[in-house]
Parts: sequence; C-alpha cells; structure tokens
Amino acid sequence: MKKKNIPINQYAFETKNLDGPNEEFLENTAPLIGYVVHSFNTLEELLNGAICELFFDDMDWLGLHVIYKRNYSDKVDLFKRLLIEEQNGLGKKMPMFEKFISNLTEAGKLRNMVVHADWESAHDDGYTLCKLIINTKGIQHEYVQFTQESLESILKLINETSEMFDQYLEERSDMFNSLKMGKREK
Repeated sequence: MKKKNIPINQYAFETKNLDGPNEEFLENTAPLIGYVVHSFNTLEELLNGAICELFFDDMDWLGLHVIYKRNYSDKVDLFKRLLIEEQNGLGKKMPMFEKFISNLTEAGKLRNMVVHADWESAHDDGYTLCKLIINTKGIQHEYVQFTQESLESILKLINETSEMFDQYLEERSDMFNSLKMGKREK
C-alpha cells in the first residue's frame, strides 16, 4: 500500500476530500472492509484462547482476568513474552515463532488502519485519510491508498495468521513432547 503525507497549513480540512468518495469505490471496498473486521475478530479470539491456555489447560478464568480490558497489541505483546519465557525455560524454540508474532503484529496494524480510516475522505485514486501526524515536520495528514487488491491482501494476511494457530499448537506440543522424550531416555 502506498502512503503519502500532506502538510496541513492553516486549515486542517483543506486536504480532505470534502466531496467524499465515489459510489463505485464504496461499493467495491465496503464488503472487503467488513470481511477484514470479521476475520480480525476471529483472529483476536484465537489469540485470547491461546493466551488463556498458557495459564491453565482446563481453567480459562485466570487468563481471562489477565487479558481483560487489554487492547490487541497488548495481548500480542503478552503472548510473545509468555512464549519467549516458556521457550527459554524449555531450552527449545518454535521454528515459526518470529513469523507468527510478526504476522500477529502486522495484522493488528493493518486492521487499525482499515477500521480507523476516514472513508468519507477517500479520493478517487483510493487515497484515504488514516491518521494525523504531528512531528518535527509539522502537522500532516497521512493518506493510505486502499484498493480492492490491497484490502484483499490485508484480509489474506489476517486469514493466514489465523491458520498459523494450528502450526503454533503443533510446534508447541512438539516442544513439550521432545522434552518428555529426553527425560525418558535418561
């Protein structure tokens, strides 16, 4: 996805598309935006379940207390830290760990970009106001170019990340099984 920053001078709304997007753009993107939201919610529930299972296999209440009122990125960070600690304690590594955490993080960033975009400001070329930036370069609007293809790629990443939970469970189980096998051999 392409991005561009447009400086804001005296009037903050001069850079916005005050006419709004064309109907064809909205018709093509609205269903994909809905699928991104739906699929991401599924991904977050998988993450919630995986975190809860790290505390107790058969009692989710402790994990639910830990994740209560946490936002998605906090949950990813917690999940990562718990898994790093577990892997360090076992002296084993899950091969897919880095990619999995990276995908979880990226899926959250992209979902936020889609959900919090000002779709009414979308230009005909797909550039949509996503956030306000204030830094040493001044005040700017950041626009991201959303197309049907870019939204489909976001949806694909979210779905692939959800599917990675099966691989995660398999690799985590293998990690514990290899530890058990090592103890039996001694």
